[in-house]
Amino acid sequence: MTQADSIAHHVSTRAAVSADFAFALLADATFVGNWSLGSMGLVPDGDGVYRGTSMFDGSDAFVEIRPYPALGLIDYAVGTRSARSPRIAIRVTAGGPLGFDDKSCVITLSAFRAASADDARWTRTRISHEAEILLIKAQLETAWSAT
Repeated sequence: MTQADSIAHHVSTRAAVSADFAFALLADATFVGNWSLGSMGLVPDGDGVYRGTSMFDGSDAFVEIRPYPALGLIDYAVGTRSARSPRIAIRVTAGGPLGFDDKSCVITLSAFRAASADDARWTRTRISHEAEILLIKAQLETAWSAT
C-alpha cells in the first residue's frame, strides 16, 4: 500500500446516465441504502441523519448526506448518531466535457481514512468501495433504463 492509499482511496466508473440523474439518486438516502454495504436500508433518524445497517457486523450506521449540486459533489458524514465526519464523498462529472456521450457521466467514490481506522478496517473499506462502485453503476443504469 502506498502512502496515498493509506490515507485516501478513490474508485471511478463511467455510467450511461446523465450527470443530473446520477447526482439526484446518489443524494437520495433510499438509493444510497441499496448499494452502501456499511449502511444498508437507510431510514430517517431525525435532524437530517439516516440510520442503516452494516452488512459486515449488523451494527447501526449513521449517515448525513450533504449534496452540493453546483460542484457535483456529495459528502457523506458517517459515524455514530452523535458524532459523524465527512469521510466518504462522491463526485459526479458530466461525460460530454470529458469527450464521452452527453448522456453519460463519470462517478468517483472517495474514502478518507480516519486516524482510528486500523489496517484491517481500512482494507475492508477500500475493498468494499471497489464493489460498491460496480453496484452504483449497475443500479443507476437499471433505474435510467426504466425511465
